[in-house]
Amino acid sequence: MLVRSVLFLAFVASPAAAAEVQTQAYRCDRGAQVQATYLNPGERSFAVVSFEGRQLGFEIAQSASGARYVSADGNFVWWTKGETAMLLHGTGDAEVMVYAECAALPG
Repeated sequence: MLVRSVLFLAFVASPAAAAEVQTQAYRCDRGAQVQATYLNPGERSFAVVSFEGRQLGFEIAQSASGARYVSADGNFVWWTKGETAMLLHGTGDAEVMVYAECAALPG
């Protein structure tokens, strides 16, 4: 449901843009599986990340390297670079790594 909501909002925000949608599965540390659906309608980019039975919506944010997505509530960061990714929770000194060393699965 969240994926459809994010996709709908992105299309409404950029009705003239043709959106590129891509889904990627990742295998992370401790054997965790994470799935990310990326939506790029024009100049804005979004991701919906599924892990541990939940889905979170993210929007692209400024990054020095890779693609950094921040959740709507600002509590999670999904950071990708090439075929790797990581998920962080919290902000500032309270930031902790949820998943490190996530590798994109072929598919």
